Amino acid sequence: MNEEYPEVDPGIFEDRKSLSLVCSAWRAMVIEIVAEYIVIYSGKELTAILKQFEASKTSGGKGLGDWTRRIDLKILGSYSVQHVVRLLRCTPNLVIYVNKNGLITSPEKRAPPEILHALVKHCGPSLRRIEWSGPGEAPTYTDLLDISQGVSNLETLRLLCIYSYPTRKDGRLPLLIFPKLKTLSLGLIPEPSNTHVDNPTQHQHYPITWDPLFAYLTLNPTQLPSLERLETDIFPIATISFFSMHGEKLRLFRTTTWSAESVLPDALALCPKLQSLVLSHSSDPLAFPPFHPSITRICILPSVEEHVRVPQRVFTFAVLAPLDALLMSVENMVAPGLVELRIRNVGAFVDLVDHSGWLRAWWRRWNLRGVHFRDKTGKSFENIADEDELLLDLVRE
Repeated sequence: MNEEYPEVDPGIFEDRKSLSLVCSAWRAMVIEIVAEYIVIYSGKELTAILKQFEASKTSGGKGLGDWTRRIDLKILGSYSVQHVVRLLRCTPNLVIYVNKNGLITSPEKRAPPEILHALVKHCGPSLRRIEWSGPGEAPTYTDLLDISQGVSNLETLRLLCIYSYPTRKDGRLPLLIFPKLKTLSLGLIPEPSNTHVDNPTQHQHYPITWDPLFAYLTLNPTQLPSLERLETDIFPIATISFFSMHGEKLRLFRTTTWSAESVLPDALALCPKLQSLVLSHSSDPLAFPPFHPSITRICILPSVEEHVRVPQRVFTFAVLAPLDALLMSVENMVAPGLVELRIRNVGAFVDLVDHSGWLRAWWRRWNLRGVHFRDKTGKSFENIADEDELLLDLVRE
């Protein structure tokens, strides 16, 4: 799975459906293939899949759940927690668990402890990746402790928020240790909902910064011995000590320019072996260190992934000018190992192709430094041409 963009093309499920209609032999194979990766959108679907998985266990041999490697929960309405627990009992070889239950605008609630306990008990040895990709059900800090102690082979952990952290009355808790964790990905924490009709004071304890988690991960250098990739949409400005302790291990660092502000140079200076820097950029200025010895690749992403058409003057002011300023900041950094700079031309950046002159000017500047200046697919910006230029070429012919 692609670590940076782990979503799966939804067309794969239509392909599976078509193949199952060919013949009975193909249908049997497709059923096993379908069981490898299941996505559940409703309580009704959950019930149907559970019945199928439990029934398959009584017929001898492998049950369907033995084939399952990934489960995505994307349930919008109500569902039975016990049904999820029973489903996890059927999937002892689960590798990836993704929870995206609830609407992004819905009041947040704690991830059901029963499901977390079942996940650790029945799937702990095989799990490699756990994701909470939505705010609907968020784990607590103590839930993360249970995972760290029961899922010893976990390599990737993605979080959108932490429901709650320990209080003084909890006393001293064990260290949060992930011995094999390679990727820690922390998203943009949604604003807590304090206006819920049933509980007006709900989530007043809900922090909208990752600094508390970083602080808990900076108690001992043995907590993240295998860490290689750090992705955080909110830079831990108050916990730069995290980089003092773990920065030397990092090979890839992804963050947002609006949150990193002027502290990025300090963080990068503490990451002497960093190879890839990924920046989600909007319009905020960003400082770089004067020198970095090991960075080889820099990728710039738009903060807005959706494609929105705006008037040309707005695009120039809101997109092109800030991007130009960011490239100049990168240019001022001495980075002898830098060989590639990519701009992911999607979303807010998709219309960059209409500015071929600007792109070629930057291509020449980077080419003089021996740096490849490329788009999202790896295509060079050297020969880019916008629609107006192509039309003029046709007229000239």
